[in-house]
Amino acid sequence: MQNYPEWFKEITQNPPFPYQERLATASELPILLNVPTGAGKTAAVVLSWLWRRRYASEEIRKRTPRRLVYCLPMRTLVEQTYTAVEDWLKKVQLSDEIGLHLLMSGAVSDRWEADPEKDCILIGTQDQLLSRALNRGYSMSRYKWPIHFALLNNDCLWVMDEVQLMGAGLRTTAQLQGFREIFGTYGTVRSLWMSATLDPDLLQTVNYKPDSSQVQKLIDDEVLQNETLKLRVQAQKRLVKTKTECSGKENDYALALAKEVMAAHIPGSLTLVICNRVSRAQELYKALEKQTSEKSILIHSRFRAAEREERNQQLQELREKKLSGILVATQAIEAGVDISAQTLFTELAPWSSLVQRFGRCNRYGECSETATVYWIDIPDLKKNASPYKAEQLEKARSLLEELKQVGSKDLDKVKDKYLKEEIEGLIPRQHDLLQLFDTSTDLAGHDIDISSFIRETDENDVAIAWRDWSGEEPPDDMGALQQEELCRVRLVKTNIGYTNDLLDKLKKQDRYPWYWDGLKGKWEKAKAVYPGLSLLLHCSDGGYSEKLGFTGESTDQPEAVGTTTSIESDHDEADSLTYQMKQYVTLVQHSQDVAEGVKQLCTDLLFDNLEVELLERAGRWHDLGKAHAAFQEMLTRDRPERQKEGKIWAKSDHPTKMRLRKYFRHELISALVALQQGEPFLLCYLVAAHHGKVRMTIQPRPNEKAPDCIQRYALGVWEGDCMLPVDLGDGPSSNQELSLACMELGEGKNGESWTARAIALLEKYGPFKLAFLETLIRIADWRASAKYNDEILTRTE
Repeated sequence: MQNYPEWFKEITQNPPFPYQERLATASELPILLNVPTGAGKTAAVVLSWLWRRRYASEEIRKRTPRRLVYCLPMRTLVEQTYTAVEDWLKKVQLSDEIGLHLLMSGAVSDRWEADPEKDCILIGTQDQLLSRALNRGYSMSRYKWPIHFALLNNDCLWVMDEVQLMGAGLRTTAQLQGFREIFGTYGTVRSLWMSATLDPDLLQTVNYKPDSSQVQKLIDDEVLQNETLKLRVQAQKRLVKTKTECSGKENDYALALAKEVMAAHIPGSLTLVICNRVSRAQELYKALEKQTSEKSILIHSRFRAAEREERNQQLQELREKKLSGILVATQAIEAGVDISAQTLFTELAPWSSLVQRFGRCNRYGECSETATVYWIDIPDLKKNASPYKAEQLEKARSLLEELKQVGSKDLDKVKDKYLKEEIEGLIPRQHDLLQLFDTSTDLAGHDIDISSFIRETDENDVAIAWRDWSGEEPPDDMGALQQEELCRVRLVKTNIGYTNDLLDKLKKQDRYPWYWDGLKGKWEKAKAVYPGLSLLLHCSDGGYSEKLGFTGESTDQPEAVGTTTSIESDHDEADSLTYQMKQYVTLVQHSQDVAEGVKQLCTDLLFDNLEVELLERAGRWHDLGKAHAAFQEMLTRDRPERQKEGKIWAKSDHPTKMRLRKYFRHELISALVALQQGEPFLLCYLVAAHHGKVRMTIQPRPNEKAPDCIQRYALGVWEGDCMLPVDLGDGPSSNQELSLACMELGEGKNGESWTARAIALLEKYGPFKLAFLETLIRIADWRASAKYNDEILTRTE
């Protein structure tokens, strides 16, 4: 077996820096990795995890989590990191063994969650990853929230890169690590923060007190002894203030800046211009197109994935072929993007952001004699500081005015003068986490807004897609919105909610965006919008240009993006695992398959304290409620030959809908029978939760009705329903008349309410472990279904 330096060089074509080798071979990982830009942090952490997980000593392999969760603040960084990791896995021939998954805004259709016992790398934005870690996953089925919550809080190594750009999300990641240590998890869960500028004190929160000595950074000796590092750290970058100032109308400013950029641009080299706002970057790009034939590229975060992919390809060519031209960008490129410009223009920004931007100029020390950074002042900070705060820019300006060089060594000299910036935004507390564990909506159908835990309140996004359809509203059978057609659009928080200029214009015309209502199974008008929503507009509503990205102009009417796959829209009554099989499957056979699947998962995971026998029994009981006459009628309605066989079915070979009982949930019946027969409440809970639709509470759906003579009802189950004995392979259940007394609050004559028992269960196991146990049953159910339909694991539930 090769040693780590040989293995690293085989993958990257370069020997590891000393700190990279220490990271892979040390007995424990640090909490903070503090090294300058251009020093290979991504390769350091990804390849060290891979080495520790696959090739280190048995003791270290066991302590290394199965899932590497790589969290980044921007999509551009995510895509570049994903491409690099994909290439590394191919070089070590592990692409088939290590799952690699991308989590960005949009419909997430990849079923990475189906293999919790396998090694995988998840690379995503903080919005997508943190929303899932808080049990409110953006752009995904609400009924799968608990699965992602479980898998992202158990058996994981979380890596936060470019943390100076994370804002409020930084402290949320620290709080989550604290919660994991307080409540406990299955498997090891560690967090590692990486940055060239992070103050370790910012990781200290009310529930997380890390050891500040667990910091790894470059030391002077290794810089001096390594020629490559020495060249990068000692790279020269001249600092000049531009004549143009960011003031006045955006188009006038753009025209003036374009002239100065063209005068400074060195033919045959790369010039990078970074603007703080998308609109200014768009105006500058248009101005440059008018003034020069030089190749120019526009990069920002407000493109659909389809157009963004095209620009990423152009960026890749710039890196690999060292092409010349002018790259106009926003903060989307200020960190993590591996390019080196000879000339850099940047608008005034917070100091930590400027340090990252400077790292895009003369990145490898290849052009120290000519490398120049131009900074653009913003005189009127009251008007033009956004998206930053005026005081942040004032501090940065005072530092810039003292400097003539901004190489790494020069920046080290001003660290003591730099005043620490406070991170704003709310921080989740224990009661927030426990409240978020319950995924049911309030009586009005609303969810808890977690956006303030993820980003500052003035940096909240929705995802918008544009499609064509005839008629006044989109058809209900239109497929779910998908990643390649979605564009992130900023919302501004006001005293009365969230707003956006384009959406406000449409609202005045009585034209609203649409969102998919899973409870009603139809598209509804989004008369109020909030962060995290995925919205649908008609192409004629405008607001998007394939060339410029999101503009908000109604005259910019895009073409709809052709999607490559079809994803079923999220629906309260949808159950593709039941009625889209290739054959009929009996209830006893499916129950046996799930019980065996649970046992196999527990064996493969090798976690301590898994109650295997109870979990296996929960897997056997999970679909008992399908024996109800209403469910059997649905499965055999169009197949009279199946009715004549006299069997109890769990799966059918054709799509159909519940006719006798609207909102009917078979898992509630399974749980009620188990509860009334004295099974442990953990079993009852896991049985009820295996579709994510019955968990902490039992309550009717909006507009659900039952016959007048029925006192209690919920989810299509009526008080007094009769269940005949069912044999699931371990002996028949008892004849049962169902009671819904557990819906009542408090402690009645039949014992505590469902909610009270569920809260007690949550207190006993903690949110992360309890969600993980739910996940085991659900995954075993998926796999049992997949035995009869190979396509089932690629569908949304």
